[in-house]
Amino acid sequence: MILADAIFVIIALMTTAGALATVLARSIVYAMLGLVITMFGIAGLYIYLNAPFIAMMQILIYVGAISILIAFAIMIVGPLSQKPKEWTTAKRFIAACVVAVLSFVLFIQVVLSRWLPGAFSESKLTTKDIGRIFFDKLMLPFELISFLIVIAIIGAVMLALFSRENK
Repeated sequence: MILADAIFVIIALMTTAGALATVLARSIVYAMLGLVITMFGIAGLYIYLNAPFIAMMQILIYVGAISILIAFAIMIVGPLSQKPKEWTTAKRFIAACVVAVLSFVLFIQVVLSRWLPGAFSESKLTTKDIGRIFFDKLMLPFELISFLIVIAIIGAVMLALFSRENK
């Protein structure tokens, strides 16, 4: 049991460190790398909670697709012609602390709340059943979401090209 607790603490620290790196980074590339570390940490927490399917979806969708989409957006936009008014490191740290304290208070509230014993039953849904639902009943929404992502990428490229022509 002590090993499991140590693994949980390591994963939680990795997730927290990635989140802090995302918030406090001065470079957008380092912020993106912090976000990737955070998403890997969240996938680790899902594995720790014995939800391997959700962990794999976390890695495939967020770590893979969304991170690559953000990296492409950073590469396409390039250096901004006008830098936005930036927060100082102290303001970022204060904002990160406020979010951390609020999250901790919410976590404590959830832990201390009284759950009704036996109110929730264990689901007998397997990974095979989830896959069958995706390919039988949810095929059209799944394809429409992928089409929407392609349209968003094309729109981002077009906006980047038009903004470079106006310089």
